[in-house]
Amino acid sequence: MFSTIAREYKYIRFFVKLLGRSKKLDKNKSLTVPDMIEESIDKFPNNIAIEFEDKSYTYLDLDKESNQVANWAIKKGYKTGDVVALLMENKPEFIFIWLGLSKLGITIACLNNNIKSKSLAHCIQTSKSKSLILSSDLIDNYSSAEDLIDDQLSVYVSGDKVQGFENIDDDNEKNTNRPNSSIRKTLTNSESLFYIYTSGTTGLPKASNFSHQKFAVGSGLQMFSLNMKSTDKTYLVLPLYHATGGVVGLGSTLFTGGTVVLRKKFSVEKFWEDCAKYKVTVITYIGELFRYLISAPKNEFEKQHNIRGMYGNGLRPDVWKVVQDRFGINNIIEFYGASEGNVSLTNVDSRFGSIGRIPPYAKNALPTKIVKFDVVNEKVVRNEDGFCIECENDEAGEVIGLIPNEDKFSGKFEGYTDKEATEKKILKDVFEKGDQWFSSGDLLKRDKDGYYYFVDRIGDTFRWKSENVATSEVSEAISTFAGVKEANVYGVLVPGEDGRAGMASIVPGDEFSINGLYEHLSQHLPKYSIPVFIRISKEIEVTGTFKYKKTDLVKDGFDPSVVKDQMYYASTSENDYIDLDANAFKKISDHELKL
Repeated sequence: MFSTIAREYKYIRFFVKLLGRSKKLDKNKSLTVPDMIEESIDKFPNNIAIEFEDKSYTYLDLDKESNQVANWAIKKGYKTGDVVALLMENKPEFIFIWLGLSKLGITIACLNNNIKSKSLAHCIQTSKSKSLILSSDLIDNYSSAEDLIDDQLSVYVSGDKVQGFENIDDDNEKNTNRPNSSIRKTLTNSESLFYIYTSGTTGLPKASNFSHQKFAVGSGLQMFSLNMKSTDKTYLVLPLYHATGGVVGLGSTLFTGGTVVLRKKFSVEKFWEDCAKYKVTVITYIGELFRYLISAPKNEFEKQHNIRGMYGNGLRPDVWKVVQDRFGINNIIEFYGASEGNVSLTNVDSRFGSIGRIPPYAKNALPTKIVKFDVVNEKVVRNEDGFCIECENDEAGEVIGLIPNEDKFSGKFEGYTDKEATEKKILKDVFEKGDQWFSSGDLLKRDKDGYYYFVDRIGDTFRWKSENVATSEVSEAISTFAGVKEANVYGVLVPGEDGRAGMASIVPGDEFSINGLYEHLSQHLPKYSIPVFIRISKEIEVTGTFKYKKTDLVKDGFDPSVVKDQMYYASTSENDYIDLDANAFKKISDHELKL
């Protein structure tokens, strides 16, 4: 009884604060992100806002640096409603620039600093940016795309001087006075603060709208669930161009007057040393970070920290347990959401393995459903009346969120800048004629207590032997085998077979041996989920936010004349993995070998 009361108290406290923030922004549409950050600056002027390498910036410094950018932009003639693209690695200038531009009501297109050429040109062009501001360190990225970009784009550099480009730091006057908020008087918080791009794992990246209101409420997820204060220090190694780092982690800290301990990029070797050195109290994470950390040798600093909680997404259950036992962090709060979507879940009480919960008393405020989904045809299942069918407890299906008719933030679907792409994410006539729901593209399940669990992404789950195979479940099982550093699971076509056969690309460590893998997987997975093919790879290609790329692997298939890596196939007669050579490939293709 006491544990139930404690659980409900935590959730109600979180939910009331988050709902209160959402309603406040609904009532005062002129309240925007720069207004809210300026409140923190005025309240905590001498607190350290950012620690980066050997430099520290107070909140007053943050204001002056961003004001300088704002005044530069005013002189250049920028105004509310303009779009400016930003291409920059993690460093304080990234924050100064977007905050300064936001003081004018400018929308910032946050570009992935890893992309080049066609992808970079596409992102800039589709954002309809008037200008591009880029770090001098990334001039080569821009050069690779320059010929593909409209000539009318104005390009400015931040950092070292680059011949042929105007540097935004060259303003001799360097006016650090705060522009009057009346300069953005036409701006409302339902308008876009950012364009945040998808990872581009299935094609060119798409820009999702990210409003001032969504930034403010999204930041509240970490802020309220961890009950953050001005004394907290958040370790931020995630890219600032991405929502988890640049919104959830950054915003929650700046809104509470805390300190962002910012790093250019994630380093396994420096992670725990930094946490100890800078007295970090909060970590904003994505699960892949900890997959790398638990694979690393023990570090003298990994338990010499003051971390009281971590907030993020994508932490697999097998990694979760190791984080608790090895690193001594028990307050792990997972969340689920998408930059373009309206479904948001938070596991406030740190229930093991869960990505969030919606208790009965919050269902009306957070109208979220899980509906039956056909993974073969990749579409929702509808009944004879043409309506979707809600899943039972513990049944996997697509999670969807109601798009309300009234103009309020709760449930609002902001979508993409591309109207056609936005339309594809809307399900219509779901439970009644005329209703509209956001289609998440993710398979989840919910237990009887209202806790949600991630199953797989639609398109990743495939059907084999008349059963659905969740790649996330298979990856988790493979990762617990000795010597496996990374595992990327996907489905491949086999001539004459229905569905797709499971295949895993494995990056092996020193301890890895194929011997025993089949037996290990037999103990952890149903027979139909055991990968039919294994591919031994030197590395697995990932996006800037560590998501595995699968498209090329699926295209390669299991043909030894195409794939030069060592491959194996699962022999049902020997219950083991056998070398997959040209002869075996022919026999499989001719159905002489039974899979």
